[in-house]
Amino acid sequence: MTAAPPLSLVPDCGGLIRTIALALPAAFFAGDRTDGGVSPLIPIGNLLSALPSDVTALVLIDGPCLAAAQSWLSRLAATCTAELLPLDATSSVSHPWIQDVFHVRTADGIATELLCASESAITGELANRLGLAANASHVTLPGGNQLVGPDFRLVGHSSLQDDRGMANNTATERPQQWQRVQALDYRTVRSFGYRPEDLGNASASIALTSANTSPPAITFGKIHQCGFHVDQFVSVTGLRRDGHPLLLVADPVAHECNARNAMDLKRKLDASVLLLAQQGFAILRNPIPVLPAIDTNKCLPRLYNNVLVENIVRSDQEKPFVWVPHFGDAETLDGFDRENRKIWERLGFHAIGVAGWSHFASRNGALRCATKVINRQPAQHTDGKQPYFISNTSQYPWKLC
Repeated sequence: MTAAPPLSLVPDCGGLIRTIALALPAAFFAGDRTDGGVSPLIPIGNLLSALPSDVTALVLIDGPCLAAAQSWLSRLAATCTAELLPLDATSSVSHPWIQDVFHVRTADGIATELLCASESAITGELANRLGLAANASHVTLPGGNQLVGPDFRLVGHSSLQDDRGMANNTATERPQQWQRVQALDYRTVRSFGYRPEDLGNASASIALTSANTSPPAITFGKIHQCGFHVDQFVSVTGLRRDGHPLLLVADPVAHECNARNAMDLKRKLDASVLLLAQQGFAILRNPIPVLPAIDTNKCLPRLYNNVLVENIVRSDQEKPFVWVPHFGDAETLDGFDRENRKIWERLGFHAIGVAGWSHFASRNGALRCATKVINRQPAQHTDGKQPYFISNTSQYPWKLC
């Protein structure tokens, strides 16, 4: 008797992206502004224009917006296959954060099931279009608070705690919610969070505390999470260093803003790095600025870690792609755009800067938040070509997971 294949979610690295979904609320088409005002369609259009021709982008919209969406789409220089999916008259797209709405489960690398914690017209429409099952999930876990690596899942600690909270601050037994999250996929769950006692701890800035092969016991009740979702500040790379999975973690810098905002965020992320290292991760830091949003003037970080990653080299390329949100078109952040591209390029990637995400800054989201990868080509050797280009630089001796 053949054993059932392990449950598997679509990873955030590895194979080539083949199908991706986006959701655009009706408000995005109000006036279809291109006059320099805040318009979320600008970065969305830039992303569609940056996708390869063999990618299919399914764009969910409200039915009454179809004509406006068609007009907008026709003006883009997009080579990917962009298909508009209007919802029926009784449904609407309430927000653009499709990453959070559902999870995609696969069999043999092909999407078979969409899991949603609550009824969703978006999930139903996508399932119908793709011929997938749409099933209820008993786990409340926003997609933005989970990063799926090759052999691990990094989940924001707020999504691993039971609803009632942790009354016992010294508890080492995993909460029921943690066990429910673990059951979604075969990969081992790791926690993104920090211990209050580690705030300001200088040792939190180290890349790796020791060669841990098995993470230490965690006192679950003492851990807090930095930010709303893990994908605000952490990127999965699909690489390993000295046997440890490599993460890119944001390092905040004050920019035209009160230094206190950036320093508070930095202390929390430094402490989070310490806990990540103790769970067996290798860490590389990338600079992110904290500055006023262009519409609300509220000091917020720019989410350079909110990326899409491939680890397979496309047939006409020499390096795998990573799509990195950029902000320098609307703000004085060209230097941060350039530095974040260089970090990925030193890791062996071809970094594609996608401009315009300042228009999402006040909403605390960026590129990954506004997309959902539905299908990836399985990460494997094809036509004798190496699955990953390795940079010759000795400064970053990373390798594929």
